[in-house]
Amino acid sequence: MHGRGTLVCAAVIAAAVAASVVRASPSAPPLVQVTPHELRLSQPLVGLAAEGRRAAFAFCNQLVGTWRPGAANVTRLGLPVAQWTCPPPRGLEHIYGLAFAGDRVAWADSGGGNTYFNLVFLVVLSHPHTWTVAAETAYCCRPLEPDPNRMGDLFGAGGLIVFSSRVKCGDLGAPSCPGPTRTVVSQTMWKLQRPPFTAQCVNRPGPCVQLTTSAPNATLRPLSVSSGRILLLNNGVLELRNAAGAITRQFGGVAAVMRGADLMGNRVLVLVPAKLRVYNAITGALVRTRPLPNVTSAGVCGMPPCPVAALQMLDAARGLVAYTLSGKLHLLRLRDGRNKVVAAAEDARFGSKGLFYAYSAAAPWVSRIRFVPWAALPVRP
Repeated sequence: MHGRGTLVCAAVIAAAVAASVVRASPSAPPLVQVTPHELRLSQPLVGLAAEGRRAAFAFCNQLVGTWRPGAANVTRLGLPVAQWTCPPPRGLEHIYGLAFAGDRVAWADSGGGNTYFNLVFLVVLSHPHTWTVAAETAYCCRPLEPDPNRMGDLFGAGGLIVFSSRVKCGDLGAPSCPGPTRTVVSQTMWKLQRPPFTAQCVNRPGPCVQLTTSAPNATLRPLSVSSGRILLLNNGVLELRNAAGAITRQFGGVAAVMRGADLMGNRVLVLVPAKLRVYNAITGALVRTRPLPNVTSAGVCGMPPCPVAALQMLDAARGLVAYTLSGKLHLLRLRDGRNKVVAAAEDARFGSKGLFYAYSAAAPWVSRIRFVPWAALPVRP
């Protein structure tokens, strides 16, 4: 479960538009093609994150990289170059969480046979050939439970990355289950540190600091990270905490109607049925409410299984909120409520220079990530 990454040189393949391809080997079909404003993938995208001028992406279940618009290549992470193939040689694993913060990329995945496991990987981009298994869990035996994962809720921005872990009855070291159902007995929120830092993490030492643990049988899930703060749901209360884990604000009575939430600087965005509420992160006051379609809605899902919703709030930056509605990407400007469709899309994240959005296309490039600078968006900050 260890690997390497490297910077890949690319070749120009189009006369009108410069494009480059990444191949696992000279005889293998290309996995990635790069144009100035679009990254093209030969396998379905399973994760998207953005930080600064770059996007992090995961595809083919296990392959992870970063891409900067205008560059002629991608940076491959997490596997030796010879193993950056599809399917990868490591066996059946599936990435379901991806975070990009400063110069670090982290991702969570699951796999296993009879023994089910979760792992959190961490790469510092200044050393893309080195990766760290930051945390891992495993339990026996693979049950027929609807939510088998024990780690997830991986979010990051700037210098801060957090994730959660949980223990269910019947897990190693946990109380036995009184019935056939494995229920959650504790949850913990962790902060990922920069290697070689090490402390007690999930089940073993790792580059982690424990920030808070839930009360017994209570829900504790990070929801967003921004400006050195963490937005989380804790025992039915929406909370803001600083990077050390101390509570700075609580929003009582919100969680009962909340369908999703995001943190944008000094604004807390709470998705409720048919509305988006905007709160002041310092005072807790409701700043404004913007109407949304009266359909099923959800925020970013940090740990599968994920709810099915017609509207999904994805990200927010510079007063803009990105959400998908029935396969189309919308931008909502909070100050005046202006709302425009960007394109058909499945996912989106804001970087420092604009918006990255992902959509499906015909083979051979079945998943694509397009970059749109701020000035070219149909709704500008």
